[in-house]
This record gives sequence, structure tokens and C-alpha cells, in this order.
Amino acid sequence: MKMGSIDKRPLKAFVRFDGSGRVVAGSLVLRRKKPKVGNWQEIVAYECCNPTTTSTTTAAISFPAGQISEASDAADACALTLDTVVYLDLASGPAIAVGDIIFNDAAGTNPYDGSGPAYQRVESTDGQDWNVQVGVDGQIDSATLCA
Repeated sequence: MKMGSIDKRPLKAFVRFDGSGRVVAGSLVLRRKKPKVGNWQEIVAYECCNPTTTSTTTAAISFPAGQISEASDAADACALTLDTVVYLDLASGPAIAVGDIIFNDAAGTNPYDGSGPAYQRVESTDGQDWNVQVGVDGQIDSATLCA
């Protein structure tokens, strides 16, 4: 230590671990050196003054909304009235295509479950209606533009 400088944190924090690798409750000690008897490890004692890593978060994804209805056969799908809002992850622009994904939420965390009726009428973001088949993972397996 230099002459005239004062170490503001002269003590280090240590905790003792038992034979199972768990911290022994109440074993925290502040000392200059690690205790010699027992399994002791140094821990961060001055969290306010130690450098930390920071992480940045990006804005949540928000998929565009569409609407969907379900039918038991392909002929009825395009004639249905749209009744449920869904959110579309459209890889190919505003038109619906095989491989696109339909979600129940705008954040894209809850895929639409297409395990119900076999056909769905979906309105894409450009206002066109599609007859689609959707898998349980929300992925569109087939898509045909309604006439």
C-alpha cells in the first residue's frame, strides 16, 4: 500500500461450505485472509462498488394482427365469418405462405393451435382471405387464396 493511501475495503468476505457443497448458514465472516480450517470461499462483499456486467434489452416483437375462423372442410372455410384475432409472423410480406406462423399473442410467444377443425379462414395484413391448414405449432402447412 502506498504511503498516504487508505484502502477503503480492507476486509474480504468469506463463507463456509459443508460437505454437500451448501453454504453453512451464519458462516459469513469479514477478514483480511481466508480462514485456514474448513472449506471457505471468498464472495463479493461490496456489491455497490464492484464492476458489473450490464445487458441491454430490445423492444418486444409485435406481430401484425389478422383474424381467423375454423371450419371442418375446405369448402366452408372461405365462407366463414372471421371471429378471432390472431397475430401473423409473415416471412414473405403481407401475403400468407406455407411456413408462416400464427400466434395467439402479439409478442409471438403462444402459437395458435391448429389441431381443431382441419381448415381455417385467415385474413392477412393486406386484407386478403386465405384458406389454410395450421399445425399444432402454429405453422401454416398449406395456404390457398379464397376466391
